[in-house]
Amino acid sequence: MNRPARAQPDSHFLDTLVSVLPADQVKRLPREEDLLSRSERDTASERFFHRHFAHCAHPTNLYDRSGARQVEPFIETEDSRFPAMMLMPQDSAGGCAFVVQEETLFFLYDRIERWADAPAHLSFIAVRIGPEEITSLCRTELPGTRLSRSEYLLLAWLLSGHTLKDAAAELGASYDTKRKQVQLVLDKFGAESQTSLLRKLALEITAHLLDDLLPKGSRREEAALVKRQYGRDVVINTIAIGEGLEVPIWEFGARGGQPILYFHNMLSPILFREDMIEVLRAHGLRWLVVPRHFLSTEAPHDADQRMVHLTRALAETMDYLTDAPLICLGDSAGVSWAVHFARHNPDMVAHLMLSATPQPVQTLTPDHRPTIYAEMSDRLRRDERVTSGMARVYNALARVPMLARRGLRHLYRQSPPDLATLDTLFAQPLFFDWLRLIANVATHSSMEEMRNLQRNWLTDLQGLDCAVTFLHGAQDTISPFSAIETLAETLPKADFLRLENAGHFVLSQHFEAFAAHAVNLPEACKANHPPLA
Repeated sequence: MNRPARAQPDSHFLDTLVSVLPADQVKRLPREEDLLSRSERDTASERFFHRHFAHCAHPTNLYDRSGARQVEPFIETEDSRFPAMMLMPQDSAGGCAFVVQEETLFFLYDRIERWADAPAHLSFIAVRIGPEEITSLCRTELPGTRLSRSEYLLLAWLLSGHTLKDAAAELGASYDTKRKQVQLVLDKFGAESQTSLLRKLALEITAHLLDDLLPKGSRREEAALVKRQYGRDVVINTIAIGEGLEVPIWEFGARGGQPILYFHNMLSPILFREDMIEVLRAHGLRWLVVPRHFLSTEAPHDADQRMVHLTRALAETMDYLTDAPLICLGDSAGVSWAVHFARHNPDMVAHLMLSATPQPVQTLTPDHRPTIYAEMSDRLRRDERVTSGMARVYNALARVPMLARRGLRHLYRQSPPDLATLDTLFAQPLFFDWLRLIANVATHSSMEEMRNLQRNWLTDLQGLDCAVTFLHGAQDTISPFSAIETLAETLPKADFLRLENAGHFVLSQHFEAFAAHAVNLPEACKANHPPLA
């Protein structure tokens, strides 16, 4: 395998890519440093693209005001190939134009202001139109009509505004040859003249593509997906207190039960347990989730400011939703959020539960290979900009079920309980829909959760007055239990519960045991923590 020489051993990050990607893609991988280097402008373009055009039925890309291609796919396919440079014709009418480049027809649309969140440097959207697209987008005389390569190129040049004589010259053919070929094409589309054919093609292609491209309204896709999964078993609230941030809250379980404020993990805002609703109701628990990935773009992008902003809005929201003291639960990447919330809202939180707690910040040494979490944390501490590069790679894999499956199995390959959980997740019909939705639509990507874990959340944890319970899997290879058990021993009000036959997905693996433990906490908590006035 012709990979560039790298220092040994390879990083976990690179190991995962090599295990996931096809061999031909591995050969084309750039240096790891280059792979992780992403400018803010590149990241903004890519996010905008996936947020609005991931659903498009035809190959699409973006170009900036200098004519430079904006979206560079991590995994290259036939559909992802667009010219490196392309310009919008100056005489385009209605914001639409057809151009030919690299022997391919492209449709361009430059009314970028139709998208309120479009980055300022963007100029137009480009859609690649192949021979099959022309016949599928336009009515033909007979079903199944196909264009030859020669016929396609002739139509491409004509649609881009060239005369038949100029098109023939561009194609290196005689005018007479192309005049005869036009007649064959007219017959295929049932058109009477070249003028009527071009008008028909331009109108029908433009109408279909704009219908595919243009914004479809403000439908919340994550809310639609959680409704598809849980139906009437989920209540979706969107609460705005005063002039603050609108906070979406998803409710599951017993509506009048003990509230558990769940700060979800990096993978998904929901737990994939078929019996989750039944377990919650049986134990009288009210499960409250804030889907952090999908919060409004009005929230600050700086990790610390965003956490402070959301925590304040969430506290006001909880005060509105319930008078009961909260059990606050942080799961993996949600631990930092849960600890911050509990530390800054001591009058609201009766008990803090932390599941699959990430390793505290540690200094890496050359003679000891770190876990993938410790490795990524170290990278972020040294250069926060690599977050965008990591997010790009993570999202590219998450969009393709086969690659996501391979990548996750590689990450958890040394934990049998986690591999078994993954097999269950892969069989869930909506699991890959969640991965794809987060990769395409999320305002803040899964990988950006890593930034929050670089905060000094241990200071918040050590400053808590409430009791803390750590739940940890004995076979957690992402965050081995020993470091967390040692941490728990330093806290005067902490319990550490190590669960056998459990890994990093300990919460979903032992959800009923968690619920049984949680339901016994409220009475003890209330004894020292009267209900809020």
